[in-house]
Amino acid sequence: VLDGNIDVALIKTDGERIADFGTYTLAPYPQSIRTLLEETLGQARSWNFTGPEPAIFHEAEEALTRAQSAAVKLLVENYGLTMTDIGVVGFHGQTVLHRAPQAGRLGETRQLGDGELMHAILGTKVAYDFRSADMRAGGQGAPLSAAYHAALLREA
Repeated sequence: VLDGNIDVALIKTDGERIADFGTYTLAPYPQSIRTLLEETLGQARSWNFTGPEPAIFHEAEEALTRAQSAAVKLLVENYGLTMTDIGVVGFHGQTVLHRAPQAGRLGETRQLGDGELMHAILGTKVAYDFRSADMRAGGQGAPLSAAYHAALLREA
């Protein structure tokens, strides 16, 4: 959302190593979704993990999930594949609020992205909510970045 695009890439992996980088695209969000997400980010800052979540989270989560699902499907089909050719879609969603862990306190993060809805739309396995799981395990909330960046550097 920060750049207004949905980042979509095809990679071949055994789950530990990236064997091949395929095609990728930056699919622009429609202006209506960008506006909705900007409002959502503002309400997330006001919420600050205190009290009930803002109602806008549900609306934004569905819109974001549908837009990202469409971008995935379009990239896959434009590459000459079908969703049945895809083993799993990795869906990290969109961070709307993040508080890093501190000594003696786990961090908190709120990600928008409905993996079950994406699965229903695409008809394939979807791995999602990586950041929240990493935070609960005491991490910083970015469990994929180190492995991905290491693979990119090996390719350079």
